[in-house]
Amino acid sequence: MKSMLIGGLILVVALMAGTYFVVGDSFKLGEDYINDLTMLAGFAILSITVFVALKYVNQIKNDTASGELVEDNWDGIGEYKNPVPTGWGLMFIGTIVWLLWYWTIGYPTNGFSQIGQYNEEVNNYQTKFEDTFKNIDQDGLKSMGQSVFLVQCAPCHGVDAEGISGKAQDLTVPMYQAYGVAGLSASIGMGKKGEIGTMPAFKDRLTEKQIEAVSTYILSLGEQNGK
Repeated sequence: MKSMLIGGLILVVALMAGTYFVVGDSFKLGEDYINDLTMLAGFAILSITVFVALKYVNQIKNDTASGELVEDNWDGIGEYKNPVPTGWGLMFIGTIVWLLWYWTIGYPTNGFSQIGQYNEEVNNYQTKFEDTFKNIDQDGLKSMGQSVFLVQCAPCHGVDAEGISGKAQDLTVPMYQAYGVAGLSASIGMGKKGEIGTMPAFKDRLTEKQIEAVSTYILSLGEQNGK
C-alpha cells in the first residue's frame, strides 16, 4: 500500500505539472482568484480521483465481502445490505455545497461581462498607444502613417496615393501637397466630397495622432514622387 501511495503522489504532481505547463502561461497565480480556484479545483479533482482509485484497488486486492445478503439474487449472485460508504456520501454532499457556492458567490454569472472586459482592454491599449507615440519623431510618424494609410486609404487612393487611375483623388499633386499637415488632417478628419466620390470622415475612426501621421506620410509620398 505504501508503494501505491507514493505512486499516487507522483502521479498527482506529474498531472498538475503537466496542466500548469500547458496553460500556465495564460495566467499567473495570485493575479485572478478565478484562475487560482481553477488550479485548486484541478488539484482537488486529481487528488480525489487518484486516491479514491487507489483505495478501491487496494480493497479489491485485500478485502473480502461480508454482511447480510438481500433475499433476491441473480444466478446465485447476491447483493449485500451494506450502507453507503461514509466517504462517498461526504463527497456527494460536498459536491452539492460546492455547486451552490460556485453559482452564488464563487463565480456569479451577473458579475462578469465580456463586453466590459473588451472595452477595458481597448481603453488600456489606447492609453498605451498614446503614451508610446506622445513624443514620436518624424520618422516614427511617417512609419505609423504608412501603416494606417495602407489599411484605411490605399484601397481607394493606392499604395502610392496617386488614385489608382482615377478611382480616387491623386494626393501627390501640388494642390494637395500645398495643404500641408494641418490642411490634409482637416480634410481627412471631416471627409471630402469630390467629383469622383465621397471620402468618409475619419475623425471618429482614427485618433488625431493617427490622422496627423497619415498626412505626414502623404506629404512624404509627394516628395518621393517629385511632386
